[in-house]
Amino acid sequence: MEDDAKLKIKNEKLKIKGVLKLIRVWLMVSSRAAQSQLLTNWAGVLFLLGKVIRFLLFFLFLFVILGKNNSLVGYTREQVILFFLEFNLIDITTQFFFRGVYVFRPLVVSGNFDLDLLRPLPSFFRPIFGWTDVLDLITLIPLWIYFIWFIIFHNLIFNSMDVILFFFFLLNSLIVAFSLHLFVCSICLLTTEIDHMIMVYRDLTNMARFPTEIYQKGIQFILTFPIPIIILITVPAKALMGLLSWQMAGFSFLIGIIFLKWSFKFWQYSLKRYSSASS
Repeated sequence: MEDDAKLKIKNEKLKIKGVLKLIRVWLMVSSRAAQSQLLTNWAGVLFLLGKVIRFLLFFLFLFVILGKNNSLVGYTREQVILFFLEFNLIDITTQFFFRGVYVFRPLVVSGNFDLDLLRPLPSFFRPIFGWTDVLDLITLIPLWIYFIWFIIFHNLIFNSMDVILFFFFLLNSLIVAFSLHLFVCSICLLTTEIDHMIMVYRDLTNMARFPTEIYQKGIQFILTFPIPIIILITVPAKALMGLLSWQMAGFSFLIGIIFLKWSFKFWQYSLKRYSSASS
């Protein structure tokens, strides 16, 4: 029994060391990507300016839509704006962490991904975490500040438990987003097509800028089960406002676990059928 316990502790330590190693590698990759991006100052400035203008224009659009009624499908104007802000937080965060998906296809087409499979790293590391956009991080900082100010100023938080649940569901959203990005990378291994798939994903997530109750029940079903956009975007906002039922809370975590396991299985399936550029 003691030997089994020691072996278990040793395995846990090895897992922790492995995770820490991956974090160090990711930080190194991110720092190099940041150096490359910061060399072109004007490109970065224009990118940030474009994001800010796009954000403000859609913000203005919300005020125009809600100007007369001050409500949408039972939500107040402030709650609808909260949905929009939370959508941007999750969208930009996932882009920051999983930007490698956008540059994965050239690795597959050129055959350079074959070399990545020989490295002592998880096979999904380069496709998902192979590129980090530091400009997304720069955008996230003021967005988080405004988000926190907005929910406090408009009294959209009712108790501390809602805040805790919000961060739990935010973590679950990142797990779902990782699963969806890994699924897209798996499709790329099988077909070398990824650009259109990732844009379809972006278009679907954009549907959750508004409360998803504006859609018909059939569309809500699709955005919950086959494509869990509601779990990804809508659930954390509802948890923060204390509007999430315990049934939906448990179901959301279950969906996150299922999609994570399913995406890894599909990734392994795609790796077995992957034909390198040199073959």
